[in-house]
Amino acid sequence: MKASYADAEPPERIVARFLCEYHKIWQNYFPGLNKRAHWHVMFSAGCSPVEGVSCRSIHRTLYGSYGTDIRTCIERVKDCESDGFIKVMDASSQPCAASPACMIAATDKLNESFGLHCRDTIEEVCAIFGDRERLRQSAMSFDDAAISPIFSFFNSYDQKWRETCEAIVRQKGLTPAHVNDAMDHLVTYQYWAIVMLWSASPFGTDHATSPALVIDEINSRMWDVLRLGHLAIKERVANLIRWGFFAEQTIKKHKAVALTPVAGPAISKGLAETKPVLRELYVKLVPQQSRLVPVAS
Repeated sequence: MKASYADAEPPERIVARFLCEYHKIWQNYFPGLNKRAHWHVMFSAGCSPVEGVSCRSIHRTLYGSYGTDIRTCIERVKDCESDGFIKVMDASSQPCAASPACMIAATDKLNESFGLHCRDTIEEVCAIFGDRERLRQSAMSFDDAAISPIFSFFNSYDQKWRETCEAIVRQKGLTPAHVNDAMDHLVTYQYWAIVMLWSASPFGTDHATSPALVIDEINSRMWDVLRLGHLAIKERVANLIRWGFFAEQTIKKHKAVALTPVAGPAISKGLAETKPVLRELYVKLVPQQSRLVPVAS
């Protein structure tokens, strides 16, 4: 599960690989719950007091970040409840159906899985900046104190990704309505994961000559990650072409795509600018006495 990071790797590649590894960690403990809303519901429940957090509070966050409507929010709550990670209660702490007025609290299953997820995430961060073996030997506990820094880091990166996407989309000269539609889709995990095929891979580059991938190869690589069929992937690739992320090419008579000269540098810049934020996460998560001298960032 843990990746190996080379000191000489570009910062954007390191950040992209860490983000992809984190999503593997998440899927290991929360299989099938890979939507942004699932993540927010789980974090909110994991951070909540015993009486839980209100569904309306979660929806306000999701609506502000992704434009998620209340019906979709409730569906994501039901998904998490169905898998046994949260319990849904009314104001008197009695079980009830998911609704805008309900309260959401963590189950023992969530608390256990969340702690293991935090542990693996911290080890992944240490693989970048320090010695994982030293961390294992330390007396550090993986408690609730780790949740807030991890949550803050990913919220920060989400905002950076949003800014990057908006800059790329606006280069296409789309109407405001089409820009809004694009942004509603681009902030989802599915679109991000497809784009990261370039940024997190050894062949990734921020130049106009970035290698192209045949659509069938994208289908193959994304099946394990997204569980989407080829028609769904084809639709998302077509949207990424329309929004200025991909340029069409042909490889041996097969349709292929590569990052555009606008998208490649913008994505790399956003990832590279996230590296200092990742270092801040490391400093917050790992006690000073447990750290070795960090590698240069």
